[in-house]
Amino acid sequence: MFSGDTGYFEGVKAIGEKYGPFDLAAIPIGAYEPREFMKPAHMNPEDAVQFMQALRARMATPIHWGTFQLTIEPLMEPRERLGVAMDDTGLDRATFRPLLIGETLICRRSRS
Repeated sequence: MFSGDTGYFEGVKAIGEKYGPFDLAAIPIGAYEPREFMKPAHMNPEDAVQFMQALRARMATPIHWGTFQLTIEPLMEPRERLGVAMDDTGLDRATFRPLLIGETLICRRSRS
């Protein structure tokens, strides 16, 4: 599932209920400040974790962060805040892990 540029919205739960669970979701975590201006179009890391849960995504990959300075938050802040948000919700950080440019992640799907 690819969310594109979006802010968190209540309808995402209905998407998760109707079409989920998803194996993988690509969810943006950056370009969110100033919040009052960016909130309708861009999620912050905390919203992204809620989005992942509402979609019923088994795993997510964070997108839209760490490449270009688009807004006023520090370039690597989304990565740091995502880890804290995952910890705060008790989720395994490995299920929504931000990769650095050029880093590779190999996922194996279980046969169940």
